[in-house]
Amino acid sequence: MKLVRATVALAAVCLVQILMSRYLPQLARRCDLFTILVVYYGLTRPQPAAMLMGTGAGLVEDSLLGALLGLSGFKKTLIAYLVGSIGSLFMLNQAVPRFGILVAATLIDPLLDLVLSVALGQVVVLPGLPELLVRGLGNGVLGLFVFWIAARLP
Repeated sequence: MKLVRATVALAAVCLVQILMSRYLPQLARRCDLFTILVVYYGLTRPQPAAMLMGTGAGLVEDSLLGALLGLSGFKKTLIAYLVGSIGSLFMLNQAVPRFGILVAATLIDPLLDLVLSVALGQVVVLPGLPELLVRGLGNGVLGLFVFWIAARLP
């Protein structure tokens, strides 16, 4: 049952991200639903399940963006591991800590992209700091809304 729910969640995130990119491109640039999903799984599930969701979400994101297959998969897996590790050490079940971890995960994602691209010998252009902060705030606000909805689902 948990595998079915995870697959449905990943499919829903994929569909909503595609629709947002097509019909609300400004919002799609400010929110990364795959990162929100990975952070949610990192905070609410055991680390192996969170890392598996990170791998799946990253591979789906790579296939949608046409990026180097596996790069986002590795990034999201690492983010899931870090969030799960931090979540096991600290109580992150309130809104403010969850907002902070969503913003931090959003800021870590392009830094991991830079490190992995340099390791692979590729050139990457990082977004500016104001754009990263806006994306972090967007992920934080939307992520809290998603966490609120997920808490009310059966």
